[in-house]
Amino acid sequence: MKIKILTCFSLLLLSFISIADDQSPKTAQDILDNVRKDLSSLSAEFVQYEIDANENISEKIGGQVWLDTPNKFKWEYAEPAPQLIVANGKEVWIFDEDLDQVTIKKQESTKNPIYVLLNKQETEENFELSLLAEISMNDEKDEKSQYNWIEMNPKNPGDDVKKVWLGIENDKLKVIKLKNQFDNMVVFEFDNILRNPELELGFFNFEVPKGVDVIREAGFSAEF
Repeated sequence: MKIKILTCFSLLLLSFISIADDQSPKTAQDILDNVRKDLSSLSAEFVQYEIDANENISEKIGGQVWLDTPNKFKWEYAEPAPQLIVANGKEVWIFDEDLDQVTIKKQESTKNPIYVLLNKQETEENFELSLLAEISMNDEKDEKSQYNWIEMNPKNPGDDVKKVWLGIENDKLKVIKLKNQFDNMVVFEFDNILRNPELELGFFNFEVPKGVDVIREAGFSAEF
């Protein structure tokens, strides 16, 4: 389940928008063009949770995420269930520490919402974008925040991700919300965002630890 939730990206988090008072972007495309401007990589802390149809909130889990254009990413979940997901543009490794198990998949999907922040072409090919009215929303610290909300509707709807919303504030992507195959809302909240961090060569490769079980899968979920 956690693998499907991810993507969300997975993501899809990495937003930095430069909005001048007299030159505010008028469309979702304008905002995302500013998000991608001079952006090559990103790191952030995140908190992830799920809200069901009855507004019950799941246990919150947190960790760190790194992304690199055009399609590399690393999601590291901390407690209570350590998990590492690494994608180098060709393969994805999913390491479940508690299970001593690594799943290896071919990275071939371009429908992951996280690509909207890395690749304009993938965005235009896979999603219809619209800019919603700016709304207020309380974050974890109960501080009022103003977001520009971008709604993303898949051009070819699937069973994994039905709809995505990006919440952008003060040049940063603060929230990703997605409706999954169960009509639940999966929420990613981001903090301590760093643009273009220096990442070591091979940072998005993964060396399988000795003694763990390895599972290879030919397919690759659309959520990645």
